[in-house]
Amino acid sequence: MRIRSLLALGLMLTHAWVLAQTADTPPPLSLEEARAQRARGKALKDEAEKKYEAEKAACQRKAIAIGCLSSAKERHTVARQAADAMQQEGHKAEREAHKRDVEAKAAKRAAEAPGLEAKEKADVERYRDKEAQKAAERGKSLAEEPAKVAARRSKLDAEKAARQARVEAQRQEDAKVAAKAPENARKRVERERAHAERVKKIDERGRNYADLLKRREAEEAARQAAAAGESPAK
Repeated sequence: MRIRSLLALGLMLTHAWVLAQTADTPPPLSLEEARAQRARGKALKDEAEKKYEAEKAACQRKAIAIGCLSSAKERHTVARQAADAMQQEGHKAEREAHKRDVEAKAAKRAAEAPGLEAKEKADVERYRDKEAQKAAERGKSLAEEPAKVAARRSKLDAEKAARQARVEAQRQEDAKVAAKAPENARKRVERERAHAERVKKIDERGRNYADLLKRREAEEAARQAAAAGESPAK
């Protein structure tokens, strides 16, 4: 009788919990809360299994185990039903939360679609404008290329002509130097001979001046000696 009362009470509590979930219409669980509830239901189910196994072992040690096992089984059934209900509700809430997330994301994408479409259109237009500008610049460059090539060729020709002119001028200068070489050699010999004569004359003047100084010194010495000889006689 007590076991039936406990079973009825457990069923009533489970039914009341389910009704309370639907009648009061609480705010829907988030995805994390739904997963936590499903996890709690599984934990309660595991705990009910462990408790049932422990009670079975305790009943088997008793002399009369029939009523004990029956009561343990009924309690186990009630606990499992409550745990299953909690786990199922958690699983259901998890599916609904996931569905809400999917719908919210879809609604967000739908709301953002016009703006994204406009942005994509603007991006495409900007890309086309840039490509058109690049194409125009390439066309302009291709159109200007012959003139640039002609200008570069003209510059190279002018530089080549200038180099040839410098080479020819140097060649003519070298030819003039070569043609004047004998005359230059003769003039150099004459300059050296004239320089030698000037040096010779300078040396000769120096010797003559030295001889003159010596004669004057000798005359002065003789004069002084003569003057010295006449002074005692007076």
